[in-house]
Amino acid sequence: MKIKLILSSLILLFLFSNGYSQINSNNYESKGNVDSKFTLKTMSSYPQISLGGAVGLSNIEQKSGISISLFSEIKTESFSFVPQANYWKNDDRNNFEVAGLVRLRFKGGSVEPYVDGGIGINFLTQKINSDNATKVGLDLGGGVDFLVGVNYSIFIDAKYKIIVADPNIKGYSLMGGVKFYM
Repeated sequence: MKIKLILSSLILLFLFSNGYSQINSNNYESKGNVDSKFTLKTMSSYPQISLGGAVGLSNIEQKSGISISLFSEIKTESFSFVPQANYWKNDDRNNFEVAGLVRLRFKGGSVEPYVDGGIGINFLTQKINSDNATKVGLDLGGGVDFLVGVNYSIFIDAKYKIIVADPNIKGYSLMGGVKFYM
């Protein structure tokens, strides 16, 4: 069940970003915004889309584990919308989360810090009592984008997570990854 959910989320992210970039490239060609070498003249009025992934460490309820994240970022002039799929696992728990974040970016040349926050739906599994639960969660965090190439950047990201339960499950993750611009 979880594998099907993960695969369907990834397919939807891919189809959305691929279709959106095809629509934008057609708009540029029809409006004369493309020169003879097919390079964009201006792109300031259109959102920029990127796909990325990250791997790192998590500490949930004082137990360490691994974290993995796949996301798409829809970037406008001052903020971004970031739909993402996150997974973390420690000794006795694992969690798959589908979240939506709003990211506020601070311009700074080749180094771009940001803060973000959002909510997600968590599919939490506990090994101790074989309990499976679907819970709402809150993600708060920030990071730094290092713009190292024309088509990609690397980043460091930290998140504080709260899964609403009885009692709440709290923890944080520290990840690093790469983002590819479409």
